[in-house]
Amino acid sequence: MKLSTTLFLALLLSGLSAYYFAVEKPSSTHPVEIFAPKILSLGEEDFLTHLEIEPSSKEKIALAREEADWILISPVRYPAENFLVEGMIQALAFSRRERRFESPKDGGGEFGFDSPAVKIGVQTKKNPGRRTLFLGADSPVGAGVYARWEGEEEVFLVPTLLKASFERTVYSLRRKKLFRLSWEDVTWVDVKTGSRKFRLNKRRGKWHWTLPALKGEIPLEKALDLVYSFQSLYIKEFLDGRPSTKREFGLAAQEIILAAGDRKGRREKLILGKPAKGKDAFFAIREGEDLVLLVSAKNLRALLELFEITFQELQGDDPKEARGNSGTDSKGVREVPAQSL
Repeated sequence: MKLSTTLFLALLLSGLSAYYFAVEKPSSTHPVEIFAPKILSLGEEDFLTHLEIEPSSKEKIALAREEADWILISPVRYPAENFLVEGMIQALAFSRRERRFESPKDGGGEFGFDSPAVKIGVQTKKNPGRRTLFLGADSPVGAGVYARWEGEEEVFLVPTLLKASFERTVYSLRRKKLFRLSWEDVTWVDVKTGSRKFRLNKRRGKWHWTLPALKGEIPLEKALDLVYSFQSLYIKEFLDGRPSTKREFGLAAQEIILAAGDRKGRREKLILGKPAKGKDAFFAIREGEDLVLLVSAKNLRALLELFEITFQELQGDDPKEARGNSGTDSKGVREVPAQSL
């Protein structure tokens, strides 16, 4: 081996050794490990049942698992976005405790634990006692955040993205899809505007018009567009604490009603009220609930126009002419044309 090569390898080894002892050497109270331990270790068949998030600048949020779904229980009670909650849990369960440090001498002030950026409380099926993880200050070197479990002395680093995933608002965690049925199981959808009513039924995997009656099935591409227009309806805003009986919402008239049902006999119904001034949205309420919602006028308009145009195309009429004559029906009853929304 050449002398220059030998010197290079010796210097490289020395550098790696110095880096290990100066930066990466674990605390003397911990054995050397090939893999850093996980932040949250879940045993076999164990899973989270409660999750609490308290960002420093936002209100505390509490969630509970009810069978297969997550529910917000504080500060409001409402179905949660399951995929977001599960994503947060996966981030917590699969992240590892990177560089670990000795117990803080000043109570954690140097690591930001005197005013944590986020507090994360967890309960699991096999460990119902509340455990709280504190996320403190950002590490001055590298992309990491100081963390510590309440009651434990060890301080460690967690990925910055973990903290970001828990900095949620109540609105972001509330389920915003208006229809909660599984669309794989949905077998019919209804659209009512004024005295006009459209109904689609799914039989043997194919969609058909039931009202008004049309012969033949709907082309699959058009049927999927119609169903997708239902799926695209979302909640722009939740009007908590405002009784649905107020006349300002216009819900009693029930001029526009959307509904869907599945093969198990479950159904969901949405009643649309007046437009909300300056919001580009309509007041709405789900049947059986008292919470007033704001629904995107853009999406609602797109749904009603799509149903009207598709029906006229399949009937052989000119869609533009049909929409122009949608002001009254054959009995002179006032309609609610989609373009007026």
